[in-house]
Amino acid sequence: MYRQGFIRKQCVDHYNEVKKVTICEYLPPHVVIYVDVPVPEIQSRIQKKGNPREMKITSAYLQDIENAYKRTFLPEMSEKCEVLQYSAREAQDAEKVIEDIEYLKYEKGPWLDQDDRTFHSLRMRVQNKLEVLNYTTIPVYLPEVTIGAHQSDRAFHEFTEVRPSSAGSQTTGTKSRL
Repeated sequence: MYRQGFIRKQCVDHYNEVKKVTICEYLPPHVVIYVDVPVPEIQSRIQKKGNPREMKITSAYLQDIENAYKRTFLPEMSEKCEVLQYSAREAQDAEKVIEDIEYLKYEKGPWLDQDDRTFHSLRMRVQNKLEVLNYTTIPVYLPEVTIGAHQSDRAFHEFTEVRPSSAGSQTTGTKSRL
């Protein structure tokens, strides 16, 4: 997003700082599944879908996202967890993907060092939304990521109104969106 001019360097620095502060507090996934879809195919799908906002997305932006995944995210994740990569066509074979997941040995990452006590501690940490928020709140003003008091109050009230329904899905008492 920075390379395409959507956000400033300060936002990238903020993201990296939040990542640095939080990454050690949470466990990575067991498995990352990456579906590699060529940029022209993504653009074709966007055009068929017809969403005007999405249709403005440039191929350069999509290519930057692909490059970031392939050069940074996937190599970082492969050190901590299993990574499966598929072409768009291969990913449609759900049985093959499931079979690949079943054959993984899961010999990477901090999951191997966990016990009941550490799992309980992690569960308590992520269950406490205020504690999660504390890890991600860094006192810096960036208009792109900083929300004002009224917007924060509205978000808090909408968050507290979300409640499980009897069917187990989430319901909310308000129609507004953040």
